[in-house]
Amino acid sequence: MPSGVKMGFEGEIYYGVAGSTAGTKLTNSRDITYNSDPTKGETTVRGDGSAPPIETERVVSVKFSIEWLMLRRTDASLEALIAAAVVGTPVAIRTKDFAAGKGFDGDMTLSMKHGAPYKGEQTYAFTATVTDELRTPQPYV
Repeated sequence: MPSGVKMGFEGEIYYGVAGSTAGTKLTNSRDITYNSDPTKGETTVRGDGSAPPIETERVVSVKFSIEWLMLRRTDASLEALIAAAVVGTPVAIRTKDFAAGKGFDGDMTLSMKHGAPYKGEQTYAFTATVTDELRTPQPYV
């Protein structure tokens, strides 16, 4: 009987035109990482003075980002993402933890790093951060 454990290669990432759900699957990709980073405000109070206060906090915002790696090869999607990163144009990004799974759906701006190691393949590492210029991001749909 299958264990139900999903493997990394089953994860999916798509890109497309900002303002709509991404529909072009990035098959030339590796190591997709979906990040959720809450910013918190401290809510600690003095209390009655009989013991040190217990530090407390509340979430005031959440920053989402997605990172992935692509190989440098002939690939129209890669060229489009490089162009968007260089100019700062938002793109639609959709991730899924597996084909019928859940993930991020929204528009993002890109930053990139181009790796050209002496003894390895050339890669582009993209980091995408959320923008709401054209639609409201959906962090886990």
